Amino acid sequence: MKRAFLFLAALFFPFALFSQIREEYRPLAHMLATLPEREPTNGNLVELLHPGSELLLRLQDDILAAGESIHAEFFIFADDIVGNTIRTALNFKALDSLDVLYMGDTIGSNAAFFNRMKKFGVQVKRRPLIPLRPRNHQKLLLLDHSVGYTGGMNMSCSEFYDWVDFIVRLRGPVVAQLERLYARTWESHGGKAEYDFPVPEPYDGGVTIQSVGDDPKKKERLNLKAYLWVLENAREYFWAKTPYLKPPREFIDALVDAAGRGVDIRLMTPWDKDDISCLEEPFERALYEELVDAGVHIYIRPDRYDHSKVFVTDDYLCATGSVNLDCLSFCSNFENNLYFYDEGVARQMKSLIEDDFANCYELTPEHIAAFPCWLKTFKNTLRTLGKLF
Repeated sequence: MKRAFLFLAALFFPFALFSQIREEYRPLAHMLATLPEREPTNGNLVELLHPGSELLLRLQDDILAAGESIHAEFFIFADDIVGNTIRTALNFKALDSLDVLYMGDTIGSNAAFFNRMKKFGVQVKRRPLIPLRPRNHQKLLLLDHSVGYTGGMNMSCSEFYDWVDFIVRLRGPVVAQLERLYARTWESHGGKAEYDFPVPEPYDGGVTIQSVGDDPKKKERLNLKAYLWVLENAREYFWAKTPYLKPPREFIDALVDAAGRGVDIRLMTPWDKDDISCLEEPFERALYEELVDAGVHIYIRPDRYDHSKVFVTDDYLCATGSVNLDCLSFCSNFENNLYFYDEGVARQMKSLIEDDFANCYELTPEHIAAFPCWLKTFKNTLRTLGKLF
């Protein structure tokens, strides 16, 4: 009942929800606001945090400071120093009679790790291995309905100390939107969800953010629609970082069309993938020639694995979350992105990407000509097969 009221309120009082968004971007915000947890929120505080020991301590301190509830969700929750640090904090708060929920996927974790959490009172829901699709790829940490973390990072030593990535710490009304998303996903995993919780007050001078989650049970994939809208409406540039570059055909066409209009399209991706996804490399490289020939600039990072999932366009709109530029994220998985309608955050994101260009080289036709003959011969077959995973 409450959700229905909020949705009707958004229909009849759109000004309050969309007034802080530039007029030319309001069609995007309206298109995405199909559920209460997808409505834009004003007055949010945003911190961009990088992996490492300081972030691990920040997460641990925030968890231990929680006094009411902790809702966590990670695609990978590893049985290593980082994973065990966070798990121990969750276990401690469960023993302290807090409402501690954990939701995740069977890939990248083991049953014994989570069974030990249950013994301490943590409520655990995991996506089963079969069927292989969809996967729960979301990453969320929500504390006392007032502090939220999200982004592309999982809980593992690799992501904290070896890879390039970042996570966003949030305060403000967007945390309630993430709580609603979490509750809806918790229900889809067989849990009983509660939607009646306090909404944080907006902060003066805060940022307008829209949280957009994709549910595999719904045919409408809103994050894909959002990216296509952004590419269609970009005027000057669209820069993105992604660990995987195997998007569906309509996204490829949108990239090509935008580049043809003179939009500066730059995509940054690592050359070597992580251990789990190294087999995907030839399927991605089979796509490079078409994009480069169309004027899309592809920047390859050869030194470190970059797991960041972010885009920025025209010094105003940017996004980060769990969405990769591949078919699994766009068309299959549980995913969530945050869309920031704010010049300041956009400039931060742009600077983050621009700094990393110094660690990359731009892929040229000469590089592609040096690809193995078998890759060039079977590129169409590889691109078709690449959509399967």
